[in-house]
Amino acid sequence: MGSLCGFLVCFLSCIALAQSPHYVDINVKETAGVRFLRPLTGGIPIPEGAAQPGSEFIVTTPGGKVVPSQSKVLATWGDGSARWVLIDFQADPQPGSTEAFRLGWKPGKRIQPVEPKPEKLTTKKGLTVSSGPVTLKTAPGALLRVSDRFDLKFSMVDSKGVRCEAVADSGLVETSGALRTTLLIKGSFFTPNGTRVADFRLRASVFHGLQQFYLEPQLLAHADTGMITRFKDLSLELHSAAGYQSARLGGLSATPVIRSGSNPVRLFQVDDENFRMEGTSGKGSKAPGWMEVKDGKGTMAIALRDFWQQWPKSLQISGNTASVGLFPAFRAGTFAHMGPWYKHEYLFEDDHYRVREGQTRRWQIWCDLTGDGERLVKSANRQLIPAANPEQAIATGEWGVIAAAGTKGMSDYDKWAEGLFQGYCNSIREQRDYGAMNWGDWFGERGVNWGNNEYDTPLTILTQFARTGDPEYFYVGEQAARHTSEVDVVHALNDDLKKYFSRWERPEYTSHTGMVHEHSIGHVGGFQPVEKIRELYVSRNIGAGNPNPYLCLDPYNLGHIWTEGMAYYYLLTGDPWVKETLERISNNLVRLTEDGLYRNFKGTDHSGRVNGWTMLAFAGIYRVNLSPRVLKAMRFIADEALVEQNLPSGGWMYKLPWGHCNCVSLEDRKKGVTPHVGEAGFLTSIRLNGLGRYFRLTQDKRIPNSLKRAVDNLNNSTWHDHLSGWRYTSCPASGLVDQPGVTIMALVNSVSINGDKEQLRVLKKAWDFRFKNLLDHPLTSRPGLGKVYSATMYGAPEAMNLFVNGKLD
Repeated sequence: MGSLCGFLVCFLSCIALAQSPHYVDINVKETAGVRFLRPLTGGIPIPEGAAQPGSEFIVTTPGGKVVPSQSKVLATWGDGSARWVLIDFQADPQPGSTEAFRLGWKPGKRIQPVEPKPEKLTTKKGLTVSSGPVTLKTAPGALLRVSDRFDLKFSMVDSKGVRCEAVADSGLVETSGALRTTLLIKGSFFTPNGTRVADFRLRASVFHGLQQFYLEPQLLAHADTGMITRFKDLSLELHSAAGYQSARLGGLSATPVIRSGSNPVRLFQVDDENFRMEGTSGKGSKAPGWMEVKDGKGTMAIALRDFWQQWPKSLQISGNTASVGLFPAFRAGTFAHMGPWYKHEYLFEDDHYRVREGQTRRWQIWCDLTGDGERLVKSANRQLIPAANPEQAIATGEWGVIAAAGTKGMSDYDKWAEGLFQGYCNSIREQRDYGAMNWGDWFGERGVNWGNNEYDTPLTILTQFARTGDPEYFYVGEQAARHTSEVDVVHALNDDLKKYFSRWERPEYTSHTGMVHEHSIGHVGGFQPVEKIRELYVSRNIGAGNPNPYLCLDPYNLGHIWTEGMAYYYLLTGDPWVKETLERISNNLVRLTEDGLYRNFKGTDHSGRVNGWTMLAFAGIYRVNLSPRVLKAMRFIADEALVEQNLPSGGWMYKLPWGHCNCVSLEDRKKGVTPHVGEAGFLTSIRLNGLGRYFRLTQDKRIPNSLKRAVDNLNNSTWHDHLSGWRYTSCPASGLVDQPGVTIMALVNSVSINGDKEQLRVLKKAWDFRFKNLLDHPLTSRPGLGKVYSATMYGAPEAMNLFVNGKLD
């Protein structure tokens, strides 16, 4: 333990440095190439004990000039002091420049926050929010009325061609501040005869003094019956009270003007490489996603973020209605060219879309009553982000034990990490990993599955944002976090979906909202017959010859739940939907530790994955809410791991399954022939990472020795010193898997806690080999590269910081 002292002293001294000043420096980097006054919202970490309850937060320039702002404490330390603060202000930096600000605080009055309550919306009782230039209010026959000029509607056309209007049930002013006010409306889509088809939400924000406003429509697939929601069209519509005089749709080099009285005109983004004009001539590749409409009072611009990346999409002018096609109408066969079937077919059937019960999707739409759609869409795609000074942010301890980019000893690593990130982004482009339900994820796990951001892709990317302050990392990490929180989680559950799940359901783990799907064809199961997926897997030898391979269609696998990236995204943005998602996941997982029925945290050959990732999932949830119930659940899982740790060896001893040990055939296994015993190294590593995180939260005295003994066993049973890598499992015949990120992280945990010199030597040798290998052979585009990127970056910043700042030599 002695050599640990230098590491902890270094880490704790950094925290002390962060506590001394009563401010955090903030940088705002302009990357859109435009200049106009724009709103910013972002989360900033605060050192423990620095901003006591009731503190007043103030944004200034470095010279001390006060900048109008509003703030909200998102999370607190154990002593009640602010840990993350959400700030809103406005800025207009020069194109391509970086503007500096400072977040300070001073003692103030302690005020107990009051959570707003939803109100039933009626024709007599509505809600209004205003920025001054823009007023949004609920109104009869529309969800919102915009400055008495436009009526906003949200409409769906069901699979039978029936128009279903979104009907508001309740609303509330979710945020009310000096700089930003946000209105939340909830309701459902109904057929004319009153049948509920699906649910919706709409968030709308106005910004003090600005003519910009933000809309976030959300579809939630939830109906009384039916596992799949089928529909032909989903659009957000703006109806002009006075009528449109003219309109423009951005995309063609010479943007045509559509005059009042013209036939309907639609820009249809067919896929990520092609759009076409309908109702007029023209075609192109990647439409920017903006339109302008002119009525008698001026011009309004509308911009949908990441328009072509979320194909299919459309923009349409028809009479007095401007529509943003979120799932635009199409003819059967329109997307037949987008193969292979197991990548895109799940979303389309004949001439309608399919979304599984419990899935949701949100869209980011900006509007500006001053017009200039081209400027607006550039801003929408590259929003101004307040980035905390990396050294100060990391010194709070909120990002773990890592080092900021550009600090001593980090130069080569910074280039290496940036190279891996560019390889990941290039692969998304070249593999065309885009689509309405796909954007934010990567394709190619096992060659056929969407990855559902395995190994917590949002975490690895947002950690790089914290290290660098570069908003490019934020933009990519944001979409990954939003995808995970919307597409892969079971947010609603009806009887038909329960029936589908019943083939995998067990008495100890019944269906519940908050379950999370692992990598899968279609992201979640239910779109194709199970037998069709089985035939595909067998034909591609997925399962190493097993005629009944695991098909990844159910959400009961706890070994594929990642919350830490979502938690950081919430803390960086204050996104209420992501917080709600984390709470839903938490409720599902906590119940499994409390009812005493679920036993797979130990006792099976994959318990390491289930045990470790679940503890880490709780750690992400705990970062947002310091709930004793969550910490108790972590303790329960840690106990399950420790009780099964083998005393003589320090490892976990199971009969290795087929694929982990192929020395004994499937037939011989049935006859009782015993394979090798032990565990796959990556599974052991995942468990150890969960235990390591649990130790940092609780200082449980049992954990250090458990980690040391387990890593010694891992190295003794799988490490090949002459190859600088670990074998896949403890079976002597298993192949080399090089240097998995989870194993790198497991050794970082043990070395930083125990200070063992031999473990440090092995870790350094493995790291040096992997580092050089990826410098010499950079990541190149291929299906599944997202998994390689995430697994490689997992534990990488922690390892590099240990070598540079750990003082363990």
